[in-house]
Amino acid sequence: MLHNPKIAVIQFPGSNCELETARAVERNGMTAEHFRWNENKSLAGFDGAVLVGGFSHEDRGRSGLIASKDPLTQEIFKLAQRGGVVFGICNGAQILVETGLVPNFEFGKSVLALTRNRRVKDGEVVGEGYFNEWIYVRPQKTRPNAFNQFGKETLKIPVAHGEGRFFSQDADLIAKIVDENLNAFVYCDAEGNISPEFPTNPNGSILNLAGVTNSAGNVCALMPHPERTTAGDPIFRSIKKWLAGKAVKPAARKIKFAQPASKISPAPKLNTEFFVKLKITDNEALSVGRSAGIALDKYRFFAFDFSGSKSDLEKIIRGGSLLNAEKEDVFVKTKGKVWKFSKDHGFVPAKLKLPKNRILARENEASLDESRAANLNRQLGQNSVKNFTSGVLWGTDDPQAKFEKAVRNNFFHHPAAMNLAKI
Repeated sequence: MLHNPKIAVIQFPGSNCELETARAVERNGMTAEHFRWNENKSLAGFDGAVLVGGFSHEDRGRSGLIASKDPLTQEIFKLAQRGGVVFGICNGAQILVETGLVPNFEFGKSVLALTRNRRVKDGEVVGEGYFNEWIYVRPQKTRPNAFNQFGKETLKIPVAHGEGRFFSQDADLIAKIVDENLNAFVYCDAEGNISPEFPTNPNGSILNLAGVTNSAGNVCALMPHPERTTAGDPIFRSIKKWLAGKAVKPAARKIKFAQPASKISPAPKLNTEFFVKLKITDNEALSVGRSAGIALDKYRFFAFDFSGSKSDLEKIIRGGSLLNAEKEDVFVKTKGKVWKFSKDHGFVPAKLKLPKNRILARENEASLDESRAANLNRQLGQNSVKNFTSGVLWGTDDPQAKFEKAVRNNFFHHPAAMNLAKI
């Protein structure tokens, strides 16, 4: 029986919540020790670990991606395998989901995505992106876990994230998470009532999911920040209770989720394409490439059927809703010709040399693209933009086999939330 459990407070480059987390651990009767990603030692001497919030590797690629490939995650997995408690908060949750430790507990097999926030009102998306506010969550108590063994049903704690929306297009997976009671925490109002709409659900997460556990109940990915307020202390006290052997533990059960399959389809044939590239070094491509072991190039990509004039295309570019011409170069391919846009000289004929191996990663949901098309048409005062699609074009001139390996290892997309297209 542990009276003073030892907890590793795990930091990756870009983490920024280590002090609040250590204080919460200590405040609730456990010993906290800071553990950085580049420390060459194991977690064998620890009873648990908290992966703290922040922006590991600046969220390059997608939140939690690069950290999830770090060798330290193998140590975290071993700690969880031997029964230690592993708690991922915000960015830590994103890392755990990317590794596959929740809900599947199969290392390297992520089945659930944490994707861009969407604020929904009256069934319509009214906003996206980063959100920082106080919200309410309540634990699901049907199945005990290391994090839900406290009396108070509703906690008021903050959220601060841009990609915190639990999402999958696999209806069977979603149903199984509920049936197996792995939906550890859900967003609610002050009385504990659930609504899928903002502000009760701050990010549009399916099933109002705020946190998900594995079936053994000792690993949890939670997007809100209980460490930033004493109102979150019941979760940390629950962890201590579990490690002290005083908590109710769930019956042993092996639950398997099928990993979502990646599908590669041809890109839609649209008459106008934008290839947008930073004028300076793209650090995101550099970081993802280093993690994947290849030299990467990256373009933001937009395509649509366009019936307006070249001056209308210039209005779109100068309008700034798709790109920043001060910081980005844009190549426009239309009517069989390629033009490079200059803010001083407008369109000039150009050549576009794309990498020989390339793939387009796009979100499965169309609402953002539909919103962009509507905004552009309002800007132009005419209905000249149709069938809008967008994504990120990743490519390399490295050998095809190395690039295909990076595609298989999901460096460019999460198959639960995104699709791939050849271009």
